[in-house]
Amino acid sequence: MNAFRKKLLDFKARLSDRHMYSIVLVVVGIVAAVGIYQYKKAVDFRNQAENHYNRAFHELVDTVNNVEVSLAKSQLVSSERKMTDLASEVWRYATFAQADLGQLPIAQQDLANASKFLSQVGAYTYSLSRKSLDGTPVTDEDYKQLEQLDNYAKTLSASLQAMQAEVYQGNIRFGEIEEKGTKIFSETKDPMAENINDLKKQFQDYPTLIYDGPFSDDIRNQAAKLLENGKELSKEEIQKKAADFLGDNAQNLAIAGDTQSGIQEYQLTATPTKERTINLSMTKIEGYPVWMLDNRAIGDPKLPMDQAIAKATAFLDQKGYPNMKETYFIQSNGIATINFAYMQDDIIVYPDLVKVKVALDNGDIVGFEGRSYLLAHNKKRTLPTITLTEAQAKKKINPRLTIDSARLAVIPTESTKELLCYELKGRMQDREFLIYINVQNGREEKILLILETPNGALTM
Repeated sequence: MNAFRKKLLDFKARLSDRHMYSIVLVVVGIVAAVGIYQYKKAVDFRNQAENHYNRAFHELVDTVNNVEVSLAKSQLVSSERKMTDLASEVWRYATFAQADLGQLPIAQQDLANASKFLSQVGAYTYSLSRKSLDGTPVTDEDYKQLEQLDNYAKTLSASLQAMQAEVYQGNIRFGEIEEKGTKIFSETKDPMAENINDLKKQFQDYPTLIYDGPFSDDIRNQAAKLLENGKELSKEEIQKKAADFLGDNAQNLAIAGDTQSGIQEYQLTATPTKERTINLSMTKIEGYPVWMLDNRAIGDPKLPMDQAIAKATAFLDQKGYPNMKETYFIQSNGIATINFAYMQDDIIVYPDLVKVKVALDNGDIVGFEGRSYLLAHNKKRTLPTITLTEAQAKKKINPRLTIDSARLAVIPTESTKELLCYELKGRMQDREFLIYINVQNGREEKILLILETPNGALTM
């Protein structure tokens, strides 16, 4: 005991030494720094995990919604070929959804019903796809089963969207989600789907078919038709073209850079005021605008949508885009984004698309997107001969759809070709659809679901 006391007194004496005191402070500082570093690493790890869970969850919401939309479309199919396409689509989306579901930090027993539904809907539609591929007709029992699956998909989608709203509001964090997740997922009932073996097949990535207008984001790896045989302009000529496009807002206009891949473009900026910058891109060949974005502050909306459409139409006429017809629009943050497609005679040509953004506080044009128009526009297309009448086209439609209107439309395909179709618009139950029937062979080429939202119409 005396020896220990002696050592303690000796240590105290050493501490009184200024040099030793400094060493102790340094050691304490190092320990504190290590502790702070470890704490920060733990916080970073938790944030990374939370971001991973959030990404998986939001992808799950999207894929389940796509399952529901594709199931709704499949109830209108009247050909084995189109049923093969849509059934394969549902199977792929259901597979993606299962993968997303498995990444969430929720006990698997709590997700059993949701997981079982996705497994069964994927297996059932895969078998339906194989059956249709063999040319077996779609039966009334098939339609009944698809309708039942669609109802369960609506239930699951609504539950996930309610949960997503809680996530956005910060009421749910995935580190604490188990209890709340149980309540949400247990509300989804097990569907009475055909019980077949789950197929373990490798699948390829499949694009999300969500559009803000029919075919508006169709991706094309092709040369820009409007620029064929055009002349490359000098920087001075490009600046003049850009100034003409911007009008009174072209103050302090300068070229900021260029791109060499794809459509060759110059990027330009204009600063009408210190607080306001306008960015735009012009093609090096012929000097067409590719896109423009004005970052000015937007005030409270005052302009009704019909006046915004009139402003956008007048803008396109003035800038050299004649015969453009508005199709769909969406309204967000005080700005209306309006899609326009080219009209050749009385035929709407969807590949020739432009988008115009109108500020709803005063009607200014604050955005423009013309890339699709540059890629696809022919000043005069040679269209195929129509061999199918409108009445014959309507007979190709599943009788479950009540047709409201019909018109001719040119639509793009994934292979960058174009098809002339009858665009038939109608309703099934409380939902609106567009169906495209080929004017030459009567095939169903595309089915789109129209979604009416508070901000405008979308198609999927």
